[in-house]
Amino acid sequence: MAEEGKTAKWTRYQRVKEILNQASGSANPSYQGYGRFWELPLEEFLEATIYGIRMIAPATPTLAPVISHGSCCHSTGASSAPAPRAGSPGRGAASGLIIGLRGECPFDGTQFPRLPWDGQPVSDPDIQFIQDWIDAGCPVNDDQRSPAQVQESVVMARARGDEEHPVSTNSTNTDSEQSGGLKVRKNISSLSWEELQRFRNAIARMKSLDSYYQDERSFGYWARLHANDCQHGWEEFLTWHRLYVYYFEQQLQDIDPAVTLPYWDWTDQYKPDVPATLFDAAQLDPSLKTDNGIVPQAYQCWLDQAAWDRLKANGLPEPLLSELRKVITVPPGEGGDPKDFKTFNSGLRLFTAAGIRYGQDKVSDQKILAELGVVNPLWHALRWPGGDQNLIFEAYPTPDDINRILQLSNFFSFGSGPMNNHFFGALENIHNLIHNFSGGSNPYYKPGTNPLDRQNEPQSGDMVSPGVTAFDPIFWGHHSNVDRLWSVWQTLHPGIDPDDPSAVLPPWTLSVQDTLNIANLGYEYLNASYVYPTDNSVPIARFKSAPAEVAPRVLADHRWAEVRLHKVQYLTRAGFHIRVFLNSPDANVNTPTRGNDNYVGQFNTFSGFCVGGPGHCAPPPETRRKFDLRKRHHKTPGNFHIDATSTVAKLAAQGATAFQVNLVMMNTDGTPATDALLVNAVSLNFVE
Repeated sequence: MAEEGKTAKWTRYQRVKEILNQASGSANPSYQGYGRFWELPLEEFLEATIYGIRMIAPATPTLAPVISHGSCCHSTGASSAPAPRAGSPGRGAASGLIIGLRGECPFDGTQFPRLPWDGQPVSDPDIQFIQDWIDAGCPVNDDQRSPAQVQESVVMARARGDEEHPVSTNSTNTDSEQSGGLKVRKNISSLSWEELQRFRNAIARMKSLDSYYQDERSFGYWARLHANDCQHGWEEFLTWHRLYVYYFEQQLQDIDPAVTLPYWDWTDQYKPDVPATLFDAAQLDPSLKTDNGIVPQAYQCWLDQAAWDRLKANGLPEPLLSELRKVITVPPGEGGDPKDFKTFNSGLRLFTAAGIRYGQDKVSDQKILAELGVVNPLWHALRWPGGDQNLIFEAYPTPDDINRILQLSNFFSFGSGPMNNHFFGALENIHNLIHNFSGGSNPYYKPGTNPLDRQNEPQSGDMVSPGVTAFDPIFWGHHSNVDRLWSVWQTLHPGIDPDDPSAVLPPWTLSVQDTLNIANLGYEYLNASYVYPTDNSVPIARFKSAPAEVAPRVLADHRWAEVRLHKVQYLTRAGFHIRVFLNSPDANVNTPTRGNDNYVGQFNTFSGFCVGGPGHCAPPPETRRKFDLRKRHHKTPGNFHIDATSTVAKLAAQGATAFQVNLVMMNTDGTPATDALLVNAVSLNFVE
């Protein structure tokens, strides 16, 4: 009876946690590093996002992935739709936790198992209890306070600058969507594990449709398009491939709007990888020495426990199963230690590390290779990166090589010759080398066999041949980087374009002119981005971000850094000024700027009072009506950018590796402006 009395006094929040703990039993899956996410502090529980899916739907309307149930002709996927308001009947049903507990897509085994993982199913009445608690606003106690009310004091403290705004844990493009910015293509080495998994899942979804030869949603459809229509060796090389990558990216975003094509910065990997333990001539045929190149870890292969289990269930014989145990690893995004994450630049190198001789059991070889492709859809079996060290690595581009070609002031010298004089420009020449490097030579090719017969071992990797190159997922990172370098070159040499801007680029109807501004195509390139969402209904007097730890690679290799304010509202008040500092948490209106290494610069606003009636100067709606062709509204929120390159360099030279953004709002008379800044987010960005 005492226990019953104790249980009766529990709040609904406590009961929710009890239900989930009982269903989980002794299981402790990683849940992408959160562990039992419902045991986190409530504020963190409400924000918990597992592989891109919010466990509790947002409390305020926002664009967020929701599950759409496909028709007979279309696969299920994520789409953007307004999230339900707090307390509405739909908020609980839209929450990933409820979807997962019910075992609905994608928690129906197609992508993820039913929640809780490795536990027992939750009863329908208990699921409804949790859903009702979410619909009630997720109260801590049973006094019906919403999470927004519970957090009100935190919001106000952040607006005063007394508390830090945390770094967003969302994917960069989720934040970009919410703050009204361009989609971001990042360096693939800067993607979070969640961003990588969303990218991999979208690629896998496209590959799952490859048996439908004419389905433009399939990966193979777009790979074959390159064989038929690609442009090389003349001025349309850059323009055609910009559209090719753009249209492929649109297919990915039909699956997951937060996915963009990351770029592979070749200069991150310009030294040969020759581990003596793998390439000892006493153990391997000397011809294997050319399989010695490094590609980004995201494109490498590895074997996890689940793949090993599937191989066992699929009848892989001993001693292969025992040998493969040597290379089983746990990815860092799934609870593993990054230092212990064992990945391999080619399938051959994984076979060698496991002690398996490729070619002795072709049926088993193919089973293993197929599983490696399931574990990482960005890996490709027909890829042996590297080459002769005196040939490939002598010419492999270094950062200095890239900087030199970016200084070329003639478009054709940079980007390939005109219609009447075809030749490879400097960028395309390096592009060709990377194709040959990343595809590489197949050590098991038998001279005299037909390399076009897929039953035989091919002479080289797919990246080497234009006819099949786009079947290797690394192709898309390679060409995203080509496009990025052209974008950088355009910034350095504005107005220098191909000869014929009106030329159409088949098979599409867009022209060369349509490709000349990537912002018009909806994207930008960033090496790394740290976003701090704000409450745009509360004016900010002082802004203090949490410190963001910047990777050494990013600090060492960026062309510029910037602080950006996203969607600043133009209020009906006198103009004001925003001073920007880094690593100055106590900055205020009296903080010196001259001779201050932490000072970045100042935004000066020009707004003023409204000349119209009520609502005339209110921010316009987020979207226009379909046939509203009027000019841009005069109070459309804007994005402010300020160059922070010099300040970052000074602080990095003093040993700083973590950076904090600090803003101080001031009236023209030097007093604090406490009612002036309404903004969606602040970010610190690094551009290669």
